[in-house]
Amino acid sequence: MILDMPKLGLRVRQAREAAGISQDEARKAINVSQPTYSRIESGDRVLKGDELIQLADCFGVRAAAITGLPEVRDRARFAARTDGDNSPMDVMRERLYAYLELDAYLTSQGITGSMR
Repeated sequence: MILDMPKLGLRVRQAREAAGISQDEARKAINVSQPTYSRIESGDRVLKGDELIQLADCFGVRAAAITGLPEVRDRARFAARTDGDNSPMDVMRERLYAYLELDAYLTSQGITGSMR
């Protein structure tokens, strides 16, 4: 499934505005020019995977909030042994969700990893 780029651009803009971040701050977070950032928000330029993660961090949201793809939280299954302290497990779980969301986004763009 390829994402609708104008809808993705709209979601980027909505997330940025909800976070109270200027376009200039957002473009600096992903190290692109103002015209390039404007094209991202208008849906004329594909948002790269690393840019998605950087913008999500900048806006204080999960990548799924920007892509509109279902959060993997409900689909992810994991198992681990701990000493009863959930803190490291919570960190690991959040990292897993972030990686799976990025994977879902990249897959939706037709970008798949290959193992050699």
